[in-house]
Amino acid sequence: MKKHLLALGLAAMTTAASAQLSVSGPDPSGFTGYNGTPATFTGTLSSGILNGLLDAGVGGTLSITFLGKDDAWHHNTLSFGELVIDNKSTTVGSSFTTNVGAGLLSFLFKDVTDGETVPNGGPSSGYATYTVVDGKAVASGNPAFGQYDFILGFNDGHIYDADYDDLVVGISLVPIPEPETYALMLAGLGAMGFMARRRQRRD
Repeated sequence: MKKHLLALGLAAMTTAASAQLSVSGPDPSGFTGYNGTPATFTGTLSSGILNGLLDAGVGGTLSITFLGKDDAWHHNTLSFGELVIDNKSTTVGSSFTTNVGAGLLSFLFKDVTDGETVPNGGPSSGYATYTVVDGKAVASGNPAFGQYDFILGFNDGHIYDADYDDLVVGISLVPIPEPETYALMLAGLGAMGFMARRRQRRD
């Protein structure tokens, strides 16, 4: 019985540790013209899931790093609740954290200049969209500020291009185990302690 509890506890810990962000949406779509500051830290991106729906398997701490913007004049922001990254005032390379629950991430891209917005998964209120790129696929291109689960690139309401570099961030999730996981883990550790004491008594 105790061996089973220990195994369950360790399995739960492993499951929680491996849970990460996931993205769903249409097939990847290509784009061109990615340039400006972001390319310095991500390499040249050319394919992503448009308005990809991002989901956290379990709650945890989400880290967001601002990777830069194109040199266009539009004022754009990305909001995660109270946290706002502003392409006019946030320093490139700045990282922020926010706690998120299990389920869909709640964020909003906004073109402040035109007023267009895009929430997680869309739809857009206008021309603006965003793309989700696998951060591991471009890991060799962003050594300066770390590596990410995903890279998000926003394309604002400026209709003359679609290069997804008007506000670019890298995001990663560090999961926090659920209470049931802690209970199983403690049961497993307790079983280990019990068995160790029995062994000492026998010796």
